[in-house]
Amino acid sequence: MADLIITKAVLEDSAAALQHIHDELDHQKSDDGSLAEIYGEHDLQKAMHDFSGDWKIHRGKIRDAVGKLNESMQKSLESWTGLEKGLTDALTTENTPTGPNGGQA
Repeated sequence: MADLIITKAVLEDSAAALQHIHDELDHQKSDDGSLAEIYGEHDLQKAMHDFSGDWKIHRGKIRDAVGKLNESMQKSLESWTGLEKGLTDALTTENTPTGPNGGQA
């Protein structure tokens, strides 16, 4: 099994993709009945109307779940960035001159 490699770029891309999906779900509209005439047959019109109503309900649930996942991804990104900065700071040493001439002889 391959190792899972996570980078800041992967987290940023994932967060952006989730935000895009959430926005798309948020701006979609369900059929408001304006297309009923194109279906012709009454049973087909009713089936499409029922599907549209169900999709509106489930789209809202999916949108909410994606929103929560996006919030978690944003928190993960913030944690990752903080961890990365903390590790970088801990591993970085300053070159401080010592002695009267700044460490030079």
